Amino acid sequence: MKDTYDVIIVGSGLGGLVSANLLAKEGLRVCLLEKNQQFGGNLQTFSRDKVIFDTGVHYIGGLAQGQNLYRYFSYLGIMNALKLHPMDPEGFDIVTFNDDPQDYPYAQGYEAFSNTLLKQFPQESQAITTYIKTLKWVCSNFPLYNLEPKEAGYNMEVFQMGAKSFIDSLTENETLRAVLAGTNILYAGT
Repeated sequence: MKDTYDVIIVGSGLGGLVSANLLAKEGLRVCLLEKNQQFGGNLQTFSRDKVIFDTGVHYIGGLAQGQNLYRYFSYLGIMNALKLHPMDPEGFDIVTFNDDPQDYPYAQGYEAFSNTLLKQFPQESQAITTYIKTLKWVCSNFPLYNLEPKEAGYNMEVFQMGAKSFIDSLTENETLRAVLAGTNILYAGT
């Protein structure tokens, strides 16, 4: 073990692991500390009172060649080691409601996602088009999403936009609102 480090990172969850990897790749001497016997933070299972909790990642997107996570994972040197299985492109996730027999699948890609929504909500074309256009705008104005550092910094408008108020501004259709917000809990957004 070295006596001196440029950076000490406490916690080997996903953020700590990625930060340590990035800093080491940039030539810094990094010490990564973890109090538990296994690294990974919430990327593992744990049990309480004989109940198993699987808190790890269940699925991720952006892994096609050239997409953002493909580029991140390639830079980190882990892309080729991952054992990936593509999910259903027509419905990798499905939003359902107790009082509605209809399933609302999330299709992969902007165009497929938009087309699926338009089939289910044909009267909501403008709301869906605006939603997709805004998703693209947010992604393009968030430099680290695309690994494109911008000298001018971040567009603060991106950070001030709330998902719920934005979705509510698009339509009065409560079902469409709920479908568009259906996976927000996965991204800690409201």
